[in-house]
Amino acid sequence: MPWLPIYADQVDFANILDWLNATDQLAFLLSEGPRRWRAVSHLDALSSSRVCLWHVPSGPLPLLHPNPSREVSLIIDPWSGWKELRTGANSSTPFFGAGHPGVIWLNHRPISLRNSGGIGLSSYEWIGNHYRMIGSPATPATESFWKLLRKWTQKQSTRIPREGSLDGPRPEIYVFPSALRAFKSGSPRDNNP
Repeated sequence: MPWLPIYADQVDFANILDWLNATDQLAFLLSEGPRRWRAVSHLDALSSSRVCLWHVPSGPLPLLHPNPSREVSLIIDPWSGWKELRTGANSSTPFFGAGHPGVIWLNHRPISLRNSGGIGLSSYEWIGNHYRMIGSPATPATESFWKLLRKWTQKQSTRIPREGSLDGPRPEIYVFPSALRAFKSGSPRDNNP
């Protein structure tokens, strides 16, 4: 499954949010209370540690009916909001089943959970085409958007290893400029989410 790991502090996330807000391809899916959700095209700030991004051109979102039913309806108007009929293990995020190819998750961790004064390991995650064989592929538009997101991230950042020297072997995490300056000044980084 596609995963795009990043180090970004609050300054970097302001720039990331500006980019996410500027695209008309994404909507943020926000809580409107217990089991209630609504799509919005713009956020003023990232306040949650797990942000649900809907790639709008991917098509309608599924509305799962309560167990044991396998019935799936479509959310008619995500912009007006909907009530979830079945929640997942984490009721603080919307649930679309094991993985919906039109949803990208942003794990927002600008502050380390393990190291005082450090920066956490954030990431984008996407189910991609994991369920293509059972009839749930990603749309070509969403595949293109993922590539665009990856390319933009690469242009804005430098790759570094999870641990050790910043110029050490096996660079895999994309670090944004403000976080990189913090690391060069001695701030610690989480090596796992």
